[in-house]
Amino acid sequence: MFYEELKKKRESLGISIEQISNKTKINKNFLRAFESGDFSDLPHTYTRLFLKAYAIEVEMDPKEIMKSFDEYMEKESTTQQIPFLPKEYINYTKKNSNNIIPKKKINIATPTVAILVVVFLIMILKQVLIDEENKNISSVPVGSSEITFQESDSSSTTIDANKKPNTQIGVPVPSKNLSLVMKTQDACWFKLIIDSKDTSETTFPPNAKREWKASKQYDIRLGRPSVVSLALNGKDLGPLGANGIPTRIVITEDGIIRRQSLLRR
Repeated sequence: MFYEELKKKRESLGISIEQISNKTKINKNFLRAFESGDFSDLPHTYTRLFLKAYAIEVEMDPKEIMKSFDEYMEKESTTQQIPFLPKEYINYTKKNSNNIIPKKKINIATPTVAILVVVFLIMILKQVLIDEENKNISSVPVGSSEITFQESDSSSTTIDANKKPNTQIGVPVPSKNLSLVMKTQDACWFKLIIDSKDTSETTFPPNAKREWKASKQYDIRLGRPSVVSLALNGKDLGPLGANGIPTRIVITEDGIIRRQSLLRR
């Protein structure tokens, strides 16, 4: 197996688990689990990221390791999806295979299922058309900040003091007043959700710097929080998490309001 080859290569180079952990910032327990073929402690994305870093440190081709890992996980997934059938059930099925589903029922059920599928697709298409029509009708929001008013000549304008103002016109749109600046000391996987809408996911290289704007909050996932610094509206948010522990962080105008390890318990 590829994980056994990783261990043999590490040992042949005279490199210890501690040395790889210190250099890659990956927890030693994860490295030992990888070498024994246990990949259940981390989400799939983090496992691929850590395995790639491990392969580079022991001078093996990371693409080949990723390919072997994907094939191994696909095989494991297929094995787990095969349900266990009691021996008595299998024997019963073989003896009564001709009486389980009458041929007449199969002939009747097939066109019935086809009709139901067609009806279902028609209903979906109808709903899509209705949603598209509603979207076109409301394509210009009432409170759009692009609405402007031209000031008229005061000498020719009559103001009705008893007329109530139209409160539906010129409703201000919340401004993106939260500025978040990120800096990396080393490579780090980074996933960002802004105001529960905009989502981006990438691996930033060392010495990268990015800035985002939000109205309410940022929801962030960090693969290596110890190599990342964040500043909200110019104020540094301090340490973001433990070394080598993937972490989720939620930030609002009050700063970090939630910090959660992404490791399975």
